[in-house]
Amino acid sequence: MSAVDKLLTVALQEEGYLEKRTEDELDSKAANAGSNNFTKYARDLYPSLQENPWCDMFVDWCFVQAFGKVAARQLLGGFSAYTPDSAQYYKKRGQYHKDSPKPGDQIFFRNSSRICHTGIVAEVTPSAVRTIEGNTSSGSEVIANGGAVCQKEYSLNNSRIDGYGRPDWSLVEAPSYEVGWRHDSNGWWYVYSEMGYCKSCWRVINGHKYYFNSDGYALAGWQRIQDNLYERKRKSIVALIRIMRKQAGQSSST
Repeated sequence: MSAVDKLLTVALQEEGYLEKRTEDELDSKAANAGSNNFTKYARDLYPSLQENPWCDMFVDWCFVQAFGKVAARQLLGGFSAYTPDSAQYYKKRGQYHKDSPKPGDQIFFRNSSRICHTGIVAEVTPSAVRTIEGNTSSGSEVIANGGAVCQKEYSLNNSRIDGYGRPDWSLVEAPSYEVGWRHDSNGWWYVYSEMGYCKSCWRVINGHKYYFNSDGYALAGWQRIQDNLYERKRKSIVALIRIMRKQAGQSSST
């Protein structure tokens, strides 16, 4: 599951949540519904701001649930329940876009004077952007202080849309490797799948047996492994280089 999918899974599961009259039943979607802005989102992240508008609290809460507080802060640039500040975090890092939204973006809406509402982009079509928002209501209009978590849809040219903050997803995406032998300044390492490489283990590759240390590098020369002496002779390293060249489509004449 990608980082964006992980975020949207959390956010969409909150659809239908209703703000509460009091601090009771904060974890229930429908119980104790009211119009006093009591929510679990404020309780968990901004307890001193309980009873205040909570659209930005909802976005931050979803990021924290998906990635943890440290990673969420890195993705968002910081935590704030004030939408102009949240937008500014993206702007400072050059991650604020006025058009061309993508799923996972944080969408920002404005009124006649300032940015006033926010949500998460769930889907983009050629003509519309679909969102999941807190502190809103159903319908086609921008509702900046409603009472629920709702999915919404707007025309891409809706004048109320100010822009989109785009997190740096590489901060939380698992690396993707190309299968095969790899080499860097520290030595040779072997990728066995797109998600992982050999480390702290023996592995037979193309008829040759290798031991990979805890950093993932194939050992050469004499080594002591689990109280046993081990030697990776030069001829095996030469064979490894031939394999690497073959993978790269080069000829070898060692």
